Order: sequence, then structure tokens, then C-alpha cells
Amino acid sequence: MTAVPIVSALKRAAPFWRKWPGNDGPLDAVARMADAAGLPISRLALDYAALAVGPGRIRPSEFERLRLYDTDVWGAADRREVVGAARSRRLIRQANFRRDCLALAADRLASNAYLAAHGLPTVPTLAVYHAGVAAPGRALLRSRDELRQFLAGHTALPLVVRPAEGGHARALFDDPGRDPAAEIDRIVTHVGDTPGVSWLVQPLVAPHPALASPTGGSLTPVRLLTLAGERGAKVFRAVWRLGGRDDLVASLDLKTGRALTLAPALGPHRAWAAPARLAVPDWAALKAAAVEGARLFGQFGLLGWDVAATAEGPMILGVDPEPDLDVCQLADRRGVLEPEFRAFLAERRRLGAEWRRTQA
Repeated sequence: MTAVPIVSALKRAAPFWRKWPGNDGPLDAVARMADAAGLPISRLALDYAALAVGPGRIRPSEFERLRLYDTDVWGAADRREVVGAARSRRLIRQANFRRDCLALAADRLASNAYLAAHGLPTVPTLAVYHAGVAAPGRALLRSRDELRQFLAGHTALPLVVRPAEGGHARALFDDPGRDPAAEIDRIVTHVGDTPGVSWLVQPLVAPHPALASPTGGSLTPVRLLTLAGERGAKVFRAVWRLGGRDDLVASLDLKTGRALTLAPALGPHRAWAAPARLAVPDWAALKAAAVEGARLFGQFGLLGWDVAATAEGPMILGVDPEPDLDVCQLADRRGVLEPEFRAFLAERRRLGAEWRRTQA
């Protein structure tokens, strides 16, 4: 299915979502949820108690944040399959028991180099800035002056500067109306305030033509969760991060890449049907890149992948060995603790126990 160039219009048309006020007490929160759900407080308390002691170990704040009181969001889905943050961290540790390999996947510079060395599509790194490192390197910038000089020599090329350990990326030279010297000053000042962090300088990758607006456009990555077990690797869940003012998220048909629903990331109850022709370009190749990456990182059972459809084809933007499960649960309106995932976890627990015996 072919995508159409309407992503920018969707971002502008998205309904505005404001979070609930955060300065009230627990009784106010209970009253607010009961009113929103149209339920007596006693019934709401029973619903929460069942989820708090259930397999997902839901906390009070998560009951509200994930809108687990709202049947309009979850419908007939078994809410006991939804996992809270603490339970999620425990399950991820079980799935990714090889903690000795965590740094390889958690650091963007290391993981990108590892993936690229095995032929997988990643964003190339033009230079690395790390203040005060003693050993010189061909692409290593060790001072603000070196960083400033490098950027000044690349003003004709739109760039992205991002921390190697993950975090917010900053674009440079992507707007002809901005002063390049002022942009360089801002980024040099910004990275200088974060000692001990490596910063990657990369080219700004153009999105797939079907997703770009007439004036350009930003990448809209797909977050895929992969499971890797004894029978191989597969994509388990996927959501499309369209971004924009409300951080718009699309649920996806895993077979076709077609968008099913759209919703603000923090407002799942405001979801609406996606346009019929909205789909991720190069979907089969994009999925294949994540699956091949999961096979390559065979030490891990559960990984999150950010893969974008670009003008050059699918490109891996990052891998996360401790992925956030909330966005997939909310977008799909079902928890992750379905039978397939439970069977996967049982296998990983067994493999973990066997691996630890070999290390004793």
C-alpha cells in the first residue's frame, strides 16, 4: 500500500490534548476518574484493586495515566494484560538477561557502528564531539573550537547533533532563513553544558518522498518491538510516531503497514480513524531491517527499534534494549501480556537460567 503526502496536514489538524492538573491529591484523582468513567467510586476501587494485584502490577498513577478506568479506550480488551512501569522493567530484565552486553545496544555510537558493520542501514556519523578526550582521532572533536571549526566547514549540509546515549536531537542548517553562525553558537553552548557526553554529528536524512511536505519535512520513525527466541526473530508490535504539536501516534496493521487509528500520545481516548491511504512506505523492507537487527543482537530477546522511511530507503535511527512498552499498549489498546508474549518470557527465563549456570 502506498503512503500519501498528508503527514504534515495531519499534524496541523490534530486535536489539542492537555494533561490533567498534577497538583491535586489522591481523592481528587479518584473522584475525577469516577466522573470520567461514569462509575461509582466503589466500583472504580474494585477495578483498580484487581489490576494492582494482577500480573501487570498497576500503580495508582498508572491507572489514571493509562486510562485503565476508561472502557471507551480499552473496550473488551483484558486490562490485566497491561503492564505498569515497575513490572515492565522486571519483564525486560528477564527478556534481556545478558546485562553484560547492555552497553553495546544502549550507546547509539556503538550500536550504529555494529549494525553498519554488518550491512544494516544506519545514519552515518560524520564526527564525534567529546570534550577533553586526550587521544586524537580522525573524526573526533575534542574542544569547542574544534567543534565550531567543523560545523563552520559544513554549513552547506543540513546536520543533526544528538547525544550518543540517546535523547533530543538538534537540527542545524536546515532553514535557509537562519543565521548559520548563530546556530553554531547555540549548539556549541548547548553541548558544552553536558560534560562527559559524546555527541554525534550526522547528516539530516530526508524523509521518504511520500511523507515530505512541499517545504521539506522531518522523519517520522516507526517504533517496532521485536522478539527474538529459539525459533527466530519477529516484529511483535509497531506504532508510527508522527510527532507534531500533540506527539501524534498511529497504530499500525503489522501485515500491511497501514495506519489504523491516530491519537495524541497522551490522549488515547481521543483517537480517530486514520485516512484510508495513510501507510508506512517500504513497510516490508522496514520490518525486515528491524528483524535482521534483532537477529544480529541475538543476546537480547526484546528490543525497541526506531526505523524511518527515508528517501534512501528504510534507515535504523536507534535501538533500545529497555524499550517503553506504554506507547504500544496505548496505541493498540491492548496490553503486552498476551499468550505469545508470556510464552516468549517463559522461554527467556529458561534460557537465562541455563546461561547463568554456565557462568557459575
